[in-house]
Amino acid sequence: MQHYYKVSEMENRLAGEAYAQTNGAWVEGERLIFGKLSIPEGTSSKPHSHPNEQISLVLGGRVRVNVEGDGRVLEKDDINYRPANAVHSAEVIGDEDFAFITAKDTS
Repeated sequence: MQHYYKVSEMENRLAGEAYAQTNGAWVEGERLIFGKLSIPEGTSSKPHSHPNEQISLVLGGRVRVNVEGDGRVLEKDDINYRPANAVHSAEVIGDEDFAFITAKDTS
């Protein structure tokens, strides 16, 4: 079992390709997914939901997020919480990719 990871040496994968161009590297544990991801500038994620809660920390870029009708712009050092089954979407604004760290429950 692997216990240590270096993001720069991990495979860059698509996350949620059915609704977004989000990509990055992540580790899947028994009950948690944790990773560093980005959404390219000029793109967005379609409204979607999943049966698990998710928390993200913004590393860079700006994004307009909507969670269950509650919308706002997030930037560096903002944290966003999405409850299980909450419909949410994101639109990258500005001329920089949106980069974030995320943790998603898989239980």
